[in-house]
Amino acid sequence: MMNRKEEGKKEVKKEGKKEGKPVRSQPTKEKKQAKENNSSTKGTAAVKKPEKSRPKRQVKAAAEEKDDFRKLSDFYPVRRSKRQPISKLKDQETQQLREKIESKCHEGLEIREIVGKGRGVFSSRHFNRKEFVVEYSGTLISFDEAKRREAEYAKHPDKFGCYMYYFSFKNKKYCVDGTAEDGSYGRLLNHSVNGNVETKLVDVNSKPVLILIAKTDIPPDTELCYDYGERSKDIIDSHPWLTS
Repeated sequence: MMNRKEEGKKEVKKEGKKEGKPVRSQPTKEKKQAKENNSSTKGTAAVKKPEKSRPKRQVKAAAEEKDDFRKLSDFYPVRRSKRQPISKLKDQETQQLREKIESKCHEGLEIREIVGKGRGVFSSRHFNRKEFVVEYSGTLISFDEAKRREAEYAKHPDKFGCYMYYFSFKNKKYCVDGTAEDGSYGRLLNHSVNGNVETKLVDVNSKPVLILIAKTDIPPDTELCYDYGERSKDIIDSHPWLTS
């Protein structure tokens, strides 16, 4: 015997079949979970639009434009400059000059006997213009002391030669007395009005130093001479070779 509730359900099912309406089955727990996951993913995911491909001509033009802006270093290797600042080069030259002066350098020079003149100094190598040749070394003395010595040397002309060199340094008069034989070469250079070397004053540790530099390019096997600068008539009369 069926109760009224069961009879009602059976009638509803029969009527539904007659009307052609599908009967929905109850969703399972797994299907519900999958549906919820699909709906959440669909709501948050960004839709990616397909990229439009550029025409071939446009791609080629872009590549050529990129080549136009390539760096020069892409074609040639980068060369690092070895040039040094002028101040640094001057410091190096000064240091080299000091070393030559302190070592009494006379490299590239040789002493020879000259008929009618006595000793002279010749080049044994090529010297460039403005290049250091040798130091005019001797005793650095004051102007007053130099005049006293010069008067003493004049009493014995056969014993002492003329090796006094006067100059001014920082508004003060000095003299390098090269009379004593000390083995240096600078004191032995002969005079010539048209000499190929010239004197130059340099400051070494706040001390004046007299050097001789090449006035022009000097080839090997050439006598080195400079103008003594003596213009006194009495001295020229006593030493006529000063005019040549």
